[in-house]
Amino acid sequence: MPEPKAGLQARLHALRVLAEGGHATIERLAQASGRSATALRRLARDEGWKLAQAGPLDVSVRIRKAAGMVLCKVEELGRAAEGGGSIDKGAIDGLIAMIRGLEKIGEIMRPEEAARENHIRDNEDLAETLRRIEERIVELAREFAARLVEEQSGTAGGTEGGA
Repeated sequence: MPEPKAGLQARLHALRVLAEGGHATIERLAQASGRSATALRRLARDEGWKLAQAGPLDVSVRIRKAAGMVLCKVEELGRAAEGGGSIDKGAIDGLIAMIRGLEKIGEIMRPEEAARENHIRDNEDLAETLRRIEERIVELAREFAARLVEEQSGTAGGTEGGA
C-alpha cells in the first residue's frame, strides 16, 4: 500500500531539516524513518545510542547562517547602489531590524558570555569610579595638608611676633 501524501511530506521535511544541520531528535528521526518515536526511543535505549543534546552550538550555527543571509542582502543593496540603482528605505530598515534581532538573539542565547561581558563592563565602571574617588581623596588630603601647614605657620608666626 502506498504511503499517504501527508506522511511522505513529513518524512521529506524531517530529512531536509536533518540535511540542513537541524538537531537530530528522536521525533525528527522517527519522522524521517517512518517509525514511531516510542519504538526509536526503545531501540536507542536498548542499543545504547549516544544522542546529542541540543546546545549553544546549534544556536550559534543558526545565528551565523542567518547573519550570512543578512550579509548577502547588504551586499546586494551595495551592488545596486554602485550600479546607479536606488536603495529602498524599507529594505534598509528591514535589514537593520534583522541585524538588531540577531544581536538580541545572540545575547539571549549565550547568557553566560553576555553576563561575563556585562560583569567586565561593570568592573571597568567600578574601577573608573574608584579611580576618581581616589583622586578626590588625594586632592582633599593635599588641601587639608596645605591648610594645616598654613595654620601651623600662621600660629608659629603669631607666637614669634607676639613674644
